[in-house]
Amino acid sequence: MKKIISIVITVTLLAPFVPQAKAETPTEKVIIVFKDKVDEELVENVNGDVEQVSRNIPVLTGEIPAAAVDLIERDKDVVAVEIDQEITINGQIQTWGIEKVNAMKAWNENFTGAGSKIAVIDTGISPHEDLVVAGGVSFTSYTKSYEDDNGHGTHVAGIIGAKNNEVGIVGIAPDASLFAVKVLNNEGTGFLSDIISGIDWAITNKMNIINLSLGAPQDSLALKQAVERAYSKGILVVASARNSGSAEGSGDTVMFPAKYDSTIAVSALDSLNNRGQFSATGASIEVTAPGVGILSTYLNNQYVVMDGTSMAAPFVAGNLALLKQAYPNLNHKQLREKLQTTASDIGIKGRDSHFGFGLVQAPGIIDIVSVPQVAPVVNNPIPTKVTTPIAKPKPAVPVAKPVQKKKASTIVTTSKTTYKAGNTIWPTVKVVDSKTKKPIVGAVVKLTINPTKGKSKTITAKTNTKGVASFKYVTSKTVKGNYKFSTIATIKNYDNSLGLKTIRVN
Repeated sequence: MKKIISIVITVTLLAPFVPQAKAETPTEKVIIVFKDKVDEELVENVNGDVEQVSRNIPVLTGEIPAAAVDLIERDKDVVAVEIDQEITINGQIQTWGIEKVNAMKAWNENFTGAGSKIAVIDTGISPHEDLVVAGGVSFTSYTKSYEDDNGHGTHVAGIIGAKNNEVGIVGIAPDASLFAVKVLNNEGTGFLSDIISGIDWAITNKMNIINLSLGAPQDSLALKQAVERAYSKGILVVASARNSGSAEGSGDTVMFPAKYDSTIAVSALDSLNNRGQFSATGASIEVTAPGVGILSTYLNNQYVVMDGTSMAAPFVAGNLALLKQAYPNLNHKQLREKLQTTASDIGIKGRDSHFGFGLVQAPGIIDIVSVPQVAPVVNNPIPTKVTTPIAKPKPAVPVAKPVQKKKASTIVTTSKTTYKAGNTIWPTVKVVDSKTKKPIVGAVVKLTINPTKGKSKTITAKTNTKGVASFKYVTSKTVKGNYKFSTIATIKNYDNSLGLKTIRVN
């Protein structure tokens, strides 16, 4: 399985303009940023096509003759003409992440994200037994459906809001409303103009939070204006920092839009509080969250493990939904400050280029009543101090009571680590009690195999008297690269246990 996100920018070379029939004229897909008001006639006058006009920012996307780019750039009402960027994601269980950010502390106080509308601007969201999609839209050229046909967006959505329904996993904000904004296709590629349209849609439809587990290494005035407008409208914008960090963690490798002041840039760490070696570093990192070995929802009603800052960002988006519910009187800027001040400082003391202010932490009732809040003042020169009432709101969905369960360990093994294409692999999964190391009999083990390309496959088996479940899998004759084997072992009176193994097919 690949690390989550890489960004490819392709700029088509401008060809000399030769007057001829419009259908044969070399064209460019562009984003035009106007000073104040969009002028569609400017595009039409050069025989161009208007594709999209943003409602909330003076931006137009369309296709114009290549020779007309300079002409439009010189117009007094135009700020910039940008060649549209092509964006690509490369796809990569969550229980440790939920514990790491103390989400159960919030759930125990009935803070579950209810009331927050979160736009997942990604590859869409696939139908899944563990997800409820409140609505959405597609800005891709090939489909009007916002269903996910890649898997990335569904994985992100599950981290934010998988339901607390005793099925599969649970997201950090299980009662938040998820909206699928599809801007990338089944290969995880799309255009910057579609992302801008997605942000514009989120503003128009009054989202509270936007999650952007994607980005580009090059700056864009249009993208900057879009996220700044969203933030000015009270929307919190969360963005993955990038998966291009160096092993030693040096340099500024944060991408856009995470690099903008109006977004919350998120880096990734593992279960031991180590920075994921892939995770970007830089002064704009604001907070960090779990991003290594994260189990979440996937296509075809499955669950898979992924790595990346793409996984870390939705932890923060979900946590903001909890904070919004816990602090209903705070505006978006105050909630952002609360996210920073409640983070658990790790790494170098204070804000640093690896973890920002630290690891995000979910709110609890003790945190809230211990910090007085100041009520907004309207026509009153005397500020009045108030505290949030301790009375617990009734949850939209009953929250599971914390149960003390035993821990299990799961080990996935194969006879070797490298196979030839078309070979048969016999993976074995051993499940033992973490404390006594005794084998666990009768554990239900789901093994999901994720090749670098094509469909994943899930096989289920039970452990024998030695605590071992055996599987058979035939590799593809045409698909080479890394194959990731992820497992979930379900055992009565035990927490679900996870395992992971990667092999190479040549």
